[in-house]
Formats: sequence, C-alpha cells, structure tokens
Amino acid sequence: MVEPNETSDIAFAADNPGDWKRHCYTTDHQESGMMAVIRVS
Repeated sequence: MVEPNETSDIAFAADNPGDWKRHCYTTDHQESGMMAVIRVS
C-alpha cells in the first residue's frame, strides 16, 4: 500500500503512446483522488 505523500515505482512496457488514465472503479475512491494520468511518449 502506498501511503499519502509516498511514491512507488512501477516497471512496464510503454509501447503505446498517449495519455492513459489509471484509476480504481470504486466511485468513492475516484472522488478521493485515487487516480492518475500516465503519459507515454
């Protein structure tokens, strides 16, 4: 679990350029900021 104000590194093959939304499908989680945009260029 990543706590508030902490970061985590994730390794993955970024072979499809664009902006990708990463989020939880639970609406309460989205509203509390549990989402991010990953930019692949």
